[in-house]
Amino acid sequence: MQPAVPILTEKPRLLIILNRFVIGGQAVDTIPLAWYLKDFFDILILYGEKEKDEIEPSFLLERYKGLQLKKIKYLRRSVNPLIDVIAFFYVLYTIFKFKADIVHTHGAKSGFVGRVAAWMAGVPVIIHTFHGHFFHSYFSKTVSGFIAIIERIIGKITTSAIALSSDQKAELVEVYKVLPAQKIKIIQLGFAFDENNNDFDRSREAFKVKYGLLHNDVAIGIVGRIVPIKNHSFFVKAIQQLLSQNTVNKPAFFIIGDGDIRPQVESELRQKSISFNNKGITATNRVVLTSWVTDMYEVMTGLDIIALTSLNEGTPLSVIEAQFFKRPVVSTNAGGVKNTMQDGVTGFVVEKNDLVTFCKKLNLLIDSKEMRTAMGEEGYKFAAEKFSKQKEVSVTKDLYFTLLKQKGRLRGINNA
Repeated sequence: MQPAVPILTEKPRLLIILNRFVIGGQAVDTIPLAWYLKDFFDILILYGEKEKDEIEPSFLLERYKGLQLKKIKYLRRSVNPLIDVIAFFYVLYTIFKFKADIVHTHGAKSGFVGRVAAWMAGVPVIIHTFHGHFFHSYFSKTVSGFIAIIERIIGKITTSAIALSSDQKAELVEVYKVLPAQKIKIIQLGFAFDENNNDFDRSREAFKVKYGLLHNDVAIGIVGRIVPIKNHSFFVKAIQQLLSQNTVNKPAFFIIGDGDIRPQVESELRQKSISFNNKGITATNRVVLTSWVTDMYEVMTGLDIIALTSLNEGTPLSVIEAQFFKRPVVSTNAGGVKNTMQDGVTGFVVEKNDLVTFCKKLNLLIDSKEMRTAMGEEGYKFAAEKFSKQKEVSVTKDLYFTLLKQKGRLRGINNA
């Protein structure tokens, strides 16, 4: 017998708060999620001011129309006590005005400001998603410890938290002890893969033409913000070693994205006498820094191998995305990576800073198109089964309704 589905005469009000509305995992996951939930909730999405090296993913709003977004320009990544207080009161005012039944925060800064404001506003359901965390590899042990203490305090006013993997939940509960296990729900990211966009060959050819790739070139790309935690310096070392090992058919390398330490990465490339540009691959130039790219379909079809070199991760969307596009992945063993791919089946997971093994695994894929194809096929099957967007929507919706019911806030319920 199917359980009764609650029929609402008035939609619950859901306020989502993002750190920033920029190209990256938060927006790529949350915007489609909100779009699929809009039939069940009245939704407002708040977001903060982007950094100078970031761009807004307007393509998401073109694809997922009808969402209501509001920018809080004082909500910024950097810490500034005066600006942060102003941001807090803007968020608090918006929560009061919107009359939110649920406040769901994403990201560290919005997670702190948003949850405290929601608590002060008397919001019955306060949820936070840990897309990653700052408990190691970002700051010194002292600062990281202080952040963990703050997170434990905020955890007391958090109705429920979402971890993106079992490993991440274990870290939050057992290692850093920021929340009890019963408060954390594991909800895997869901990738909104466009099954109807199947013009694979045309997109791949467009990428090759744009960047001057020859038919037999093997393109390796790293996708994401160029910031210390992503460890692009390790990728530069890998580039140097792979170019020296492959003297005849040299692979082509792409750094997709931008960020604070791009000048440092460029300096490291120069120090190692590695030519690079932002235009295309040539016989002597085997590295391209593209900055931000909005057409990820073209990028993922154009690349042959996806690399990830992070020191810390939540659930890396680029790994999930690569597998949907049948691309093998070579990644460092950071955070939830092991939960997002199958080592030896859809790619390879290598311990952090193990340059020899990282390059060895990349070389295996560079030398074998058959292996790339086989791992790509397995990656698609794995990702399609595990990272369904519809599954993420269903589980998230059920969590919202369950928590609202526990708080007695499902107005106009008809259980018939």
